[in-house]
Amino acid sequence: MLSTFWPHTEYAEDQPFPKLVLTGHVLDRSFQAGALLGSSVGLIRVGLLAYRPTSNNKFYTRFIVPPGSTPAALLMRSTGTGAVIGFGAMAAMLPYYLVKWEPIEWQDRSWRLLENPGQVEVDTWGFGGGVVGLAVLLAMARRNGRIFQLTGHEEASTVALLRALGWRNACASAGMGSLMGVLGYLGWRYGIMGGKR
Repeated sequence: MLSTFWPHTEYAEDQPFPKLVLTGHVLDRSFQAGALLGSSVGLIRVGLLAYRPTSNNKFYTRFIVPPGSTPAALLMRSTGTGAVIGFGAMAAMLPYYLVKWEPIEWQDRSWRLLENPGQVEVDTWGFGGGVVGLAVLLAMARRNGRIFQLTGHEEASTVALLRALGWRNACASAGMGSLMGVLGYLGWRYGIMGGKR
């Protein structure tokens, strides 16, 4: 969610689109949290590449580190899967938790979210990072001639490229980009700017 573009009123009871504002924020955070957890699992799996079981361990070769895996593939696979699981789990749980809220509660929470400049900045940097991450993936795919063989075209459209790359790679790139955006925000706001606005 890009909080900067939501309309924000002076009073909470006038806040428009409160359900969209809050739902978008929660789903965005769950996507980021899933990407963070997935990339952590991916880093552990990358570390396990050095471990070679003495026996034919089927669990290890099927679920931990499949044969022929590269560190980049393990990290991307885990990050993309984690991002989708985080997003999907929250999308399933959100109606259960929020169905009992009154309209003014939605408005109050969404208004307070938009009133917080730090939260709006985190959303902006995270969203921007996700877009940049996905754009970098597409740019790398366009430079790699083999991807066009998968799509069957000399020059593939963005949709065709995303299909050829797969949902895990697309979600992993967006998730990693979003996390890098948040880290960039922390470095900018608290490192360079010293926490001042």
